Amino acid sequence: MKHLTDEQRGVVFAVIAHLFWGMMAVYFGFMRHINPWEIAVNRGIWSVVIAGFIVWWLGLFGKTFSALSNPRYLVILTLTSATIVFNWTLYVWCIQQGRTLDASQGYFINPLMNVVAGYIFLGERFNKLQMAAIALAVVAVLTQTIATGVFPYIGLSLAASFCMYGLLRKTIAIGAIEGFFAEVLIIALPLLALEFWLFKNGQAHFGDGVFNTLMLMGCGVFTTGALLFYSTSLKLIRYSTAGLLQYLSPSLVFLTAVFIFGERLDFWKLLSFAMIWAALVIYSISTVTSAREVNV
Repeated sequence: MKHLTDEQRGVVFAVIAHLFWGMMAVYFGFMRHINPWEIAVNRGIWSVVIAGFIVWWLGLFGKTFSALSNPRYLVILTLTSATIVFNWTLYVWCIQQGRTLDASQGYFINPLMNVVAGYIFLGERFNKLQMAAIALAVVAVLTQTIATGVFPYIGLSLAASFCMYGLLRKTIAIGAIEGFFAEVLIIALPLLALEFWLFKNGQAHFGDGVFNTLMLMGCGVFTTGALLFYSTSLKLIRYSTAGLLQYLSPSLVFLTAVFIFGERLDFWKLLSFAMIWAALVIYSISTVTSAREVNV
């Protein structure tokens, strides 16, 4: 990749990260027989091992433990670690229950929810295009709710938990890699305790055959690998570019749900998705326009 510019290499790294995230749906599809909590547990535990090695390799142990020694940082990182484990578990549950489309919807809504959170908690202000995008997303949710009689709580729960995670992480000055390592380190003992409880009750699949064991270990590889590529890409590309590329992974999840898992996409759900996609197009135009104004 030496012949590529920094921007081009950043795009490549970002695409690889989103491919990791998008492929996780297929990967977890092979683990439908495993309790989603155990998948989340192993995702965290093996991330400690892999992220720990990366942190050691990059010489970031000092920054990690400096953050953990700060009481305020420790509280926030504990909250973010609990939030992300909840998000992981709900996502896997969606796949196992044949509700991958709901998961995809949640991650499409997430960028728009981030804009709302920035307005409420960070004093950021909407421009006209962002207001139009958010209004259209609200109409999409209401349309699906009225048509089906069921509030899309699953997708919104995924979007809200990931939004909360990002919002909390934004309040502390810590890098993506060492921050992630600190989070999984904090949650490691509770996760190990949960894995022990699953073993004790005969529900654990780790160690129950080569396939189950390797698949559970691989969860850490996917999780940490995606983070490493994504955090590296953010240093090389513009924020607006990163924002546009973030729709790649939920798009892959959507395609997986429809064409691989064979989930039913009825008219009202398709209409709801179409509205959300239109909202994201408007939001993307706003992002690009804002970036150009800053660069002028």
